[in-house]
Amino acid sequence: MFSKLAWNAYINVKGLRRQWRELDRFQLLDPAAARQVMGRHLLEQLHYFAARDDALPEWREAASVRNPEDLWRIWPSLPVLTKRDLQIRFRPQEMRSRFRLEGWVGSTGGSTGEPTRFFHDRAMLQNNVATRAYCRLKLGWRPGMPTVIVWGSERDVGRHSSRRQRLSATFRNDHLVDGYEMTDRTVERVLSLIDRHRPVAMQGFTSLLEFVARQTLRRGDVPPPGSVRTAWNGGEMLFETQSELFSRAFGVPILNLYGGRELSPMAYQTAPGLPLHVLRPFLFVEILDDRGRPVGPGETGRLVWTSTVCRGTPFLRYDIGDLGTYDEHTFDESGVRAIASLQGRYAGLLTLANGKTINNLFWNHLFKDFPEVEHFQVALKGDTDVEIRLTGSGFEGPREGELRRILHGFLGAIPVTIRWTDRIPLTGQGKLVQTVCEPAPARPLRTEP
Repeated sequence: MFSKLAWNAYINVKGLRRQWRELDRFQLLDPAAARQVMGRHLLEQLHYFAARDDALPEWREAASVRNPEDLWRIWPSLPVLTKRDLQIRFRPQEMRSRFRLEGWVGSTGGSTGEPTRFFHDRAMLQNNVATRAYCRLKLGWRPGMPTVIVWGSERDVGRHSSRRQRLSATFRNDHLVDGYEMTDRTVERVLSLIDRHRPVAMQGFTSLLEFVARQTLRRGDVPPPGSVRTAWNGGEMLFETQSELFSRAFGVPILNLYGGRELSPMAYQTAPGLPLHVLRPFLFVEILDDRGRPVGPGETGRLVWTSTVCRGTPFLRYDIGDLGTYDEHTFDESGVRAIASLQGRYAGLLTLANGKTINNLFWNHLFKDFPEVEHFQVALKGDTDVEIRLTGSGFEGPREGELRRILHGFLGAIPVTIRWTDRIPLTGQGKLVQTVCEPAPARPLRTEP
C-alpha cells in the first residue's frame, strides 16, 4: 500500500501523465495527422542542432527548410550517425560546458562491442522516467506492484549500489537480483522474493529469465498460479521458445521491451506474437539497408533512430547497431509505427570450464569503465582459455593490472589473454559479436627422441 501511494505521489509530482497522454493521443491519430505532428517534432530538433557549433554541414543546409512536408522530402538525404560519430565528434563532457547544458553523462554497456558515451539533458531525463513507467503500465504492471528484477544489482562491475539507489529501489518496490553469475542460489533468491511479495512483476535479461525458468521447472518449485502477473525482458533478443518456457514455469509469457541506454525504452509488446509499438512521437525509427535506403515490409534492415526530445547528444538518424523488420500493416505515410521483429543483440550465457555461468553483458558493463577500449570481443577458446580482443588507444601504467584484478576476482583461475588488435572482424550482417566460442588452438605434438 505504501509503495502504491508513493508511486502515485511521484507520478503527480513529476507530471508523468502529461507525457503518457501525449503518447496515447498520438496512437489515435490518422496517418496524415501523425505525419504532420511527427514532421513538426523532427523539424524542431533539426533547427535546434543545426544552430549549435557542433552541427554537421548537412544539418545547417537542411535547416533552411521551414515546412514539415519539405523536411520529409529531404530527410532521407541527411547523414546517418554511427556510434563512432558519437565517440569522436559529440563528446558529452565537452558538450555540457560548451552549450551550458544540465543533465547526465551516461555510457552504453556496448551490446555490439562499442561502448558509447552520451549526454541526456533534463528534458530527456524526464522523458526517460515517463516512458519507462508508461511501458511498464502497458505490459501489465501497476504502480506499487512488487517487481523482481534479474539484472544485476551492481550495475557497475565491482561497485556496490549507493544508499540513494537502495532507497530508490525500496520506494519503487523493486527487488534486484544479481544476474552476472547464475547459480542455484540465484534461483532460490528469485523464488523466495516471489513467495514473499506475490503477486509480482518480473523483469530481466532474456537469458537470465530463461535460466531461472528452466531451473525452476527442473527443481519442481513452480510458484502457485497468479504469483507472477506479468514479465518482460530487456537488453537481449527474445525468442518464442524462451517465452513459452517461462510461461510453463510462471504462468505468464515474457513480453518484449526493447530499449537501450542511449534512448531508454524504444518499443514495447503487449502480447506474444504482436509487433512492438514504437514510442512515437518521442522517437522516430527508420529501417534501412546497407546503402541507407528504406527496406520493404518483411525485409531486414538497420534500425536508425531519431529522438525528438533529447537536446544533449544529437540522436538524429542514429544507427543504434540493431537489425529489425516491419510489416506492411504497421507502416504508413508517418513512418514505421511498430517493429515486427528484432534480429540483433542476443547476449546469452557463457559457461566456463570451472562450471561458472556468466551473463555475457558482464563484459559490456565492465568495459564501459575503460574508455581506452573502443571495441571488444571475448572468445572462449576450447574449454579452458579466454581471449579478450580489444581495439582502442591501449592501456598505460597500471590500467591493465586493474582490469586483470577485476577479471581474476570474478573468473578465478581461468587463463585470460588480453590482446590488442587493429580490427575485430564483423559478422556477415555487419554486427560485432561481443562473445564467441572457438575451437582450442592446436597444440604441437610431442616427439620422442
